[in-house]
Amino acid sequence: MHTLIELRSATRYRLSAPALIMWARQEGETQSGQGVTRDINTFGVYVQTNASPPVGALVQLEIVLPKLMDPGSGMRLHGEGVVLRVDPPGSKPGEGSEGGFAASVQFHTDATESVLSHLTISERVARVV
Repeated sequence: MHTLIELRSATRYRLSAPALIMWARQEGETQSGQGVTRDINTFGVYVQTNASPPVGALVQLEIVLPKLMDPGSGMRLHGEGVVLRVDPPGSKPGEGSEGGFAASVQFHTDATESVLSHLTISERVARVV
């Protein structure tokens, strides 16, 4: 009998949201794909896709979160990170034929970017005054 040990330091949240993926191949050629998140936490994400980057690849992700109240898309998460694991299509019984990958990712939002740009502008104004 095997005992599972949880090694994650953050709680995973089940989330099905569209994800755009970009990574560079070893030859320097940029690749891209689309997928759907399976789960996410503050340090990473699992994306279901047939266009998985290889383990160790540097990836950029854009995840479109759903609005909480109204239909349509909500906030966008942007992130950069490293692919930790790749599950080829058909490797997970009972989860369909689509594969996917797990990545350690640092996320930021569009709101974060606009706040940072506002702070930079405010800082310049404060220095001038």
